[in-house]
Amino acid sequence: MKNSDGAYIQAYNAQAVVDEKHQDITAADVTTNPSDALNYTSMLDQSAANTGHHAKQALVDAGYCSESNLEAAQERQLACGTDTFMATGRLAHDEQVPPAPRGRIPKDATVKERMARKLRTKPGRAAYSRRKAIVEPVFGQIMTCHHGRQLLLRGEDGARGEWRLLAACHNFRKIYRHAGSTGLAAAIA
Repeated sequence: MKNSDGAYIQAYNAQAVVDEKHQDITAADVTTNPSDALNYTSMLDQSAANTGHHAKQALVDAGYCSESNLEAAQERQLACGTDTFMATGRLAHDEQVPPAPRGRIPKDATVKERMARKLRTKPGRAAYSRRKAIVEPVFGQIMTCHHGRQLLLRGEDGARGEWRLLAACHNFRKIYRHAGSTGLAAAIA
């Protein structure tokens, strides 16, 4: 994978699906693909398998944006009821999302244009703005509290196992802070 300097390094792309209410990780995986786009459906499917229900909302960043994922998001909404808010591009640091155009959506609008318009609405902006308060702190906590910036095990399977162990430790920490030691003991029993 390329790093920020443009040099190739041996690295993995860590993925996580996070629950909004308690910031629990409901799905975790590691891939060798630098793009997130290939992981949209697999991560939501893994989360549904782990929790027993499909997410009501999916707030995903621009790394996941592709024609196939935008179409999959439409299909997922019809099949599972998951309303996806997927960023269609990156904004500069101080750049604001432009307001949604008034009137009906043009019939010839592409799925990307439809998603961009959805994100410009007041409900779309409100929903998507929560992503940085739900997902980003989880990655920060894993990096700082569990020293998860560098994985120690070699190979994709080893890295995947270590990342999932870090996710489990993160979840145990959240459960302990929410329920205390008696609640944690009751949950394990």
